[in-house]
Amino acid sequence: MSDTTGVLFCGGEGTRMRPLTYYMQKVMLPIGVNQVPILEYVLKHFKRHKINDVVLLVNYKKEQIEGYFGDGNKLGMNLTYVPDKPGPVGTGTALLNAREFLENKRLIIYFSDIITNVDFTDMLSYHHKQKTWATILASKGWKLRVGTAEINLENKVTKFVEKPEIPLFVNTGISVLEPVIFNYLNDFNENISVDLSRDIFPQFAKQEQMSAYVPKDVYWEDIGSIERYEKLDHNYITSIMEK
Repeated sequence: MSDTTGVLFCGGEGTRMRPLTYYMQKVMLPIGVNQVPILEYVLKHFKRHKINDVVLLVNYKKEQIEGYFGDGNKLGMNLTYVPDKPGPVGTGTALLNAREFLENKRLIIYFSDIITNVDFTDMLSYHHKQKTWATILASKGWKLRVGTAEINLENKVTKFVEKPEIPLFVNTGISVLEPVIFNYLNDFNENISVDLSRDIFPQFAKQEQMSAYVPKDVYWEDIGSIERYEKLDHNYITSIMEK
């Protein structure tokens, strides 16, 4: 899809995955039966949906990523690396820093510590039909990682639920954005931290310019913490992601 570019956030220090990330960039941690980097699964999924142009927003241990993937030729892709500038960090800030490579393209935004088999082709088709500036991949059935308690006026626990399911749609960190995003990002000072979810998406929602794509039976896994990484079912990931 020549009019669509993938944008992968790959610059975080992975503090929730320490001590592993003292030595490795989190997107390079091995997963699956063959223990290949998380990012390799992600890139191959983009290619599967004919999105061959991908911009990687990098920072922490960026040399590991560039050294492994190079220009993307071995995957049949075109990879561009854009290092974060010194100073405030944020998803909007990093995107603004890469605008010269992205300004006239439709974008698929992706946080690279996420694994999903979502159908990008179908998501893009849905986005086109909705005619909004943004479409997020939304998911329902997210479970809290902790138990919850209901407490009365005397501080007595009247109900306790271990790791309840939230009855709300959650933002998975994957979205389709039209180039109009830069009209909004340009309003911010480059010396402050700008976050897409905090500073931009609420504006889009207020103007009814944000849609939600809610597919059925989609695998979506956030691998952003050491606990989740250690509990991964590598056989299942391979069976899902290498179909």
